[in-house]
Amino acid sequence: MLSIIQIILSVIIIVLILIQQRGTEGGVLFGSQTQFFLKRRGLEKNLYYFTWLMIILFVFVSLLKIIS
Repeated sequence: MLSIIQIILSVIIIVLILIQQRGTEGGVLFGSQTQFFLKRRGLEKNLYYFTWLMIILFVFVSLLKIIS
């Protein structure tokens, strides 16, 4: 059961991290990003905190799996 939860959490974390990519206009691929992003606001801030929550849950489930 814990293995399935780990897989689900890992997929959610990957998706959340990919959603958070900023300034991907094609120039990032070649190292020519010219914009600075200093603050998170609105939905972006919520996604950031939700990502950290999922990471903490993933670590917790992993520790439970090691203990049991």
